[in-house]
Amino acid sequence: MGIARLRDNFVHTILPNWLSAGYDSSAGQFVEGLDLDGAAERSGMVRVRTAARQIYVYAHAAALGLGPEEGLKRAETAFANLHRIAWVAGGRPGYASSFNINTGQIVDERQDLYDHACVLLALAWLSKATGAAKYDDFIREATAAIDVTLRSAFGGWAEDNAGTMPRRQNPHMHYFEACLALWETGHGHKNAARAGELFSLFKSRFWDEEIDTIREFFGPSWEVSRAFKSGRLDPGHMAEWAWLVTRYERLTGEDHSHYADMLLTAALQLGRIRTSPFLADEVTRDGCVLVDRRRLWPQAELLKALVVRGGPSVGRNLREDADIFADQLSATYLTDAPGGFWRDAFDCHGAFTADRIPGSSLYHLWTVIPETIPDRPDKQATISNRPRIELQ
Repeated sequence: MGIARLRDNFVHTILPNWLSAGYDSSAGQFVEGLDLDGAAERSGMVRVRTAARQIYVYAHAAALGLGPEEGLKRAETAFANLHRIAWVAGGRPGYASSFNINTGQIVDERQDLYDHACVLLALAWLSKATGAAKYDDFIREATAAIDVTLRSAFGGWAEDNAGTMPRRQNPHMHYFEACLALWETGHGHKNAARAGELFSLFKSRFWDEEIDTIREFFGPSWEVSRAFKSGRLDPGHMAEWAWLVTRYERLTGEDHSHYADMLLTAALQLGRIRTSPFLADEVTRDGCVLVDRRRLWPQAELLKALVVRGGPSVGRNLREDADIFADQLSATYLTDAPGGFWRDAFDCHGAFTADRIPGSSLYHLWTVIPETIPDRPDKQATISNRPRIELQ
């Protein structure tokens, strides 16, 4: 079926091929992306979040026994170089946002919550895959930096140390993801509490009962306002939150299926393009497309949500829907690309529009894979008798 084929393609083709094409051996670092001909981008600029996510992919794959032989070693080397270049010590410590692998210099000095979340995600699985105590020290250091440099007076954390507006749910979502990963990999007590804090923020700030889904953008004290683009909704993030809420259910044993099912319903009803099975990048609360684009990553997030929410507790067998959608995703986004990689973006009418092969998409595709492994004990839901829903 479609999910099994996608998993085999990713594990046996994409993972080893990207480790060759997407890793600069002379710099000991993953690249930001590839040109459309499959050659590495020449600028040398790499965002911390992109490098960290690729490190995470190969560390997690190694921990599951799925990665290429050299994957974990290269992931460790890449993190050592990322930390050496991008870590800024002092009274307001943290990671700079980007650096150049050709010069070994910081490009963007901003300290961003999103970047730190991705670093923590990588560290969780480096710690698990290697058992090395040094990664526990890095985890404590990065977590402390978030609290010192990015804590916000209005709840949650600042998007960056420059006070950039609008406030965004997305960096907090990825910090939630990182805390769940730390919890899952044995760094439980503090990160379980922090995950609970972030889930409370999701319920009290990001969730909007008027539209039964999440908003993306807010004012300084989390107010909804046209001035801060609060009317722009992201179906991919709705699907991503459905996945994360399901993981939180597994870890806590609490039933939060109302949120997860409503998020998946909203993603499909608001985000799905009428002429295709895919999600648009941005829509209004009425489902009107705001950006004529459908990137790969929202489709990967939708597939992941269909997999984890699938089963007899819903109105249809979403696992069958997931198999069908996996084939549609593979046929559209994972064909006719150099190295067996991906075509990252199309417009909503199906015309190919991408100008590169971004490394960030490796992460989105990979996070589908662990959820498709049927015998992972941590995937077994702890909640039964979820309410039945009908997805259009």
